[in-house]
Amino acid sequence: MEKLLILIAFPIIWPFVAKRIWDQEVNWTEMTINIIVVVLLSVAVWQLGKYGKTQDTEIWNGYVIDKNRKHGHYLKSYQCNCSTTCSGSGSNEVCRESCSTCYEDHYTVTWTAETSVGDVRFDHKDSRWRSVYNSPDPASYIRCIIGEPASLEHGYTNYVQAVPQSLFSGDRNVSEEFRDKIPEYPRVFDFYRIIRVLNIDSKVPTQIRKTLNDDLGTALKIMGAQKQVNIIVILTEIDDPSYRYKIENAWLGGKKNDVVVFIGLDELKITWADVMTWALNKNNEFFHVKMRDRIKELGILDPKTLVPAVTRLVNAHFDRPKMAEFEYLAEEVEPPLWVIVLAVIIAIGGSIGLSVYFRHDEAEDYIGNAFRNLKRR
Repeated sequence: MEKLLILIAFPIIWPFVAKRIWDQEVNWTEMTINIIVVVLLSVAVWQLGKYGKTQDTEIWNGYVIDKNRKHGHYLKSYQCNCSTTCSGSGSNEVCRESCSTCYEDHYTVTWTAETSVGDVRFDHKDSRWRSVYNSPDPASYIRCIIGEPASLEHGYTNYVQAVPQSLFSGDRNVSEEFRDKIPEYPRVFDFYRIIRVLNIDSKVPTQIRKTLNDDLGTALKIMGAQKQVNIIVILTEIDDPSYRYKIENAWLGGKKNDVVVFIGLDELKITWADVMTWALNKNNEFFHVKMRDRIKELGILDPKTLVPAVTRLVNAHFDRPKMAEFEYLAEEVEPPLWVIVLAVIIAIGGSIGLSVYFRHDEAEDYIGNAFRNLKRR
């Protein structure tokens, strides 16, 4: 807030300086316009920069309810039969173009799916020819199966992401030891699918990982909405439980609905386990202890026992933190550096530029002409 006040101080003070320098050439109306326009622009750029820095996405989990292929039709207007008529002569000649409005038929095909967490549009075709109705179904639409798990990315305001030092103090750079071992945060692909089981140097067979991924997706079809949760599992043969904190730093704790389960392995034998939830595990300390102990008790990685154990504990003990608890961080959010530089350029350059412009042109004349034109209309 202090930096914003400093920013707008110049466009407020400068017009008075300009008035003192060019007393007869800059009037009070022009000063007022200068202050209002530049201050509003500077503040708008600043606030948009802050807003962009707090925007984040989280994964919502559900299932496919239905899929549809819809044929549509509409009329599109366009100008036609245009002609030009002129009146007067010489320098007084005035020409006007007049057109009719014509319409053309358009035919559309839209492929969509309805899921419990939002709608998906696979493809859309728009043509002037009815033959578009014969278009083949896209591969993604054919692959879509009613009832299968669906995951979609939804936006939310994340103050912790915008002010990471509020929770994550110290150096957040990944040490050389783990530099190539930090996976990208899972993203939705193929419209609504996600790989939530990440493999980091483990020897777990592909089929077991796929089964684990599918079973977790199936469990989240209903539980995802009921508990507002997204489960990610990281399998690794890194024999160092502190690896979990490297991921936490790199991912800034994940998203607010995440439960990230870490399983250390020797082949299929579980050697260590840990859990990560958003906001440094706020309100989920007991849940973490229960989850770690239960996974280690399993002894061997097996989707048939792991998935029920994880989902049962999530249902019983997971408490999704609420962003409202972190709204106090909003005052600490600052725009990116390039936005700050842009706002400074607008504040200083815009204020001086308008003063120079008003020195040579009368703003009152322009305003008066604008009002007169509005009255004529």
